[in-house]
Amino acid sequence: MKELIKTGIKGLDMVLSGGIPKGNGVVITGAPGTGKTTIGIQFLHQGTMIGEPGLYITFEELPEQIYSDMLNYRIDLEKLEGENLLKVITLSPEILLREMLQPSGLFEELVQSINCQRIVIDSLSLIKYFEQDDREMRKSIYSLKNSLVRNRLTSLLIVEQSTRQNEIPFEDFVFDGVIQLDFIEKFNDYKERTLEVLKMRGTKVFEGTHTYRFIDEGIYLVPSHIPVNRFIAPNDSAVTTGDKLLDKSLNGGIQKGLIYLFEVDSIAGYKYILISIVTELLKKDRKFAYLLSNTITINELFMLFKRYNIDLEEYILNKKGVFTEQYNRAIDPKIASHVYNIANVDDEDFKAFVFEKLVASIKNDIDSKDGEWFWIYNINSILENRGIDFVKDIYVELVAAEKEIGITSFVICNADKTDRETLALLQQKSDVIIKTWVYNKYQYLQVTKSQSGIVSAPYIVETINEIPFFRLL
Repeated sequence: MKELIKTGIKGLDMVLSGGIPKGNGVVITGAPGTGKTTIGIQFLHQGTMIGEPGLYITFEELPEQIYSDMLNYRIDLEKLEGENLLKVITLSPEILLREMLQPSGLFEELVQSINCQRIVIDSLSLIKYFEQDDREMRKSIYSLKNSLVRNRLTSLLIVEQSTRQNEIPFEDFVFDGVIQLDFIEKFNDYKERTLEVLKMRGTKVFEGTHTYRFIDEGIYLVPSHIPVNRFIAPNDSAVTTGDKLLDKSLNGGIQKGLIYLFEVDSIAGYKYILISIVTELLKKDRKFAYLLSNTITINELFMLFKRYNIDLEEYILNKKGVFTEQYNRAIDPKIASHVYNIANVDDEDFKAFVFEKLVASIKNDIDSKDGEWFWIYNINSILENRGIDFVKDIYVELVAAEKEIGITSFVICNADKTDRETLALLQQKSDVIIKTWVYNKYQYLQVTKSQSGIVSAPYIVETINEIPFFRLL
């Protein structure tokens, strides 16, 4: 694996998993005003601070203008030139290409004179304009790339966005990386500056469009999947979900006493993800309470858990779990004493059952140190049976009870069938939101809220043939 070179742009190195691989040539493309030159200078300035001298070659601007502009970011380029750590050179594209092709030409002299390791060329667009013939243009870009490689330089090559057509530009294929700077409409008349790494050989890239700002030190990038929040170290007592990527997004896995909201759509399959989590909790000898919805029966759950080598019926008979049945469905006499049947109770009796029977019995069990509990309920089944007002009334009180007794909660909500106000309440009261949806024939999963404040990338959910029967990619 190549050594990673820090860019000097805060946040960008995180998106690049540490930096640009040493020796890579990276295209920086964007419209005027997006900060391409600033990124180039920050990249070179970072090198000067760690003993990696650099060259800034410009075809248009005079060095004096660049000196003046960079003083706004407290970067004194003239001072760095005096220390032989940097050179700002104005050349024509014709001269640069000619000298690069000569083994002992001006370009190699410049590189050797300061032991140059980083270079910014502003801009590749003028080289493309200089070579009117497409074949000659490609030949020139190849020659430029080969010269940079031969001199072992890590390089940024600036490209004006106006030169990029609907088809992928030739330089995107030739060079190792492409970073796109752009403006997007936001908040009516306001335009947000964004950065996206479209390509980078040799390092893992955190995909997506990331916002950046100009601050006193230059460009500052805020990665889109890491919002401002406190960082919490991974919890060693967390229980795995069965998937490493999901564990990573959840600070190590499922943590005691948190409320996990599964926000799903009408198409996405979430049962295997949830059952995988429940299986791992059962392996830790956790007790459970399950409020059944109309989409699954007790016998169906028994069959599903058998696929995970879990005998849920035996678990129930050993007094380690209870079901609550909301519908008039047959109950096997063998397990009837472990099933609460509330199919025909009114709203007042339902509420009394939840707090005076279920919560109270779990609290007594926890207080007597007879085990840890988690419970699962589908909020849509309560909405359908009891109505919106009832859910809003009971849910705030229920969350308070969950926090008091320290039970881990898994709340399933079909966002397609839930009004906005209720969904907002569920989101607000949850500690963690695991969202899964189907788009363009693929299912995705994303942790959109977590204790650490980290929002995960949208993962693809792949169906596999072995336990846990899904994999995140």
